[in-house]
Amino acid sequence: MRRVVALHPTILMTALAVALAAGLAAPAAHAETPDFWDGNWHGNIQPYVWLPGISAKTRYQLPNNGGEVESKTDKNIFSYLSGAFMLDGTVRKDNWGMYGDLDWVKFSNEEGRFSAIGGERFGGSANLNTRWGMKGGMLNLAGLYTLTHSGQGFADLLFGVRYLWVKGNLDWNFSFNGNAGNVNIANSGHLHNQMHVTDAIVGVRGNWSPFDNKRWFFPYYLDFGAGSGDTTYKLSAGVAYGYSWGDISLSYRDIHYSQNSSEKFIKDLNLSGPTFSVNWNF
Repeated sequence: MRRVVALHPTILMTALAVALAAGLAAPAAHAETPDFWDGNWHGNIQPYVWLPGISAKTRYQLPNNGGEVESKTDKNIFSYLSGAFMLDGTVRKDNWGMYGDLDWVKFSNEEGRFSAIGGERFGGSANLNTRWGMKGGMLNLAGLYTLTHSGQGFADLLFGVRYLWVKGNLDWNFSFNGNAGNVNIANSGHLHNQMHVTDAIVGVRGNWSPFDNKRWFFPYYLDFGAGSGDTTYKLSAGVAYGYSWGDISLSYRDIHYSQNSSEKFIKDLNLSGPTFSVNWNF
């Protein structure tokens, strides 16, 4: 069996901090940043650390046709993130190009709560000890077309697909007193579920600088997508400092999914948090 080893966010942050420190300590190069619209092939590769908090409503099917559990988690940026890997990149020739972004995250021992079981809402008092986990990956692949570019920045139209895979599990110890309706659930147990979603996306990405030296600039990204019964968006904005070899940046990223079908595992999923990245141009 092949074993996948996840890097802890602390290790990722330390490695990236070293790269950031080296970049900041290096003197600004005199060579100009490559002209990406000179008719030749150019590109960039950008490893980054994203520390998202997670907020989700998930559905789990109870055994013996006992109905569904709807679990609501509480967003937390740092406490439960136990693994992560992120990388994006771009290749282009003149106004046309391709963009790719790969994310993998894992959350462990997230504290959550049941909001409904078998369609019944809780009344009275409940004693609930819940542990919830989730892992998954997201892949964005898109074509690019430059809408505008100048010494102050550029804006690209993007159009492509986003694929999301999510796997979750839920463990509980549960007891209640009061009006709980027709609830069919054991006092303790374990459930798991997963989801695969592919959506078409369209959006815009680029950067802009109001400064004369152009070394400080503001990168941005926004897309919207939809598929079979679901909608999604992804947005990020931040600040960056450029060198001849590339740039370093600090951004905030937010990704959201909503499912309309009552049979889907994910009802709502939101991942948001700070992003630290180092970008190399070629």
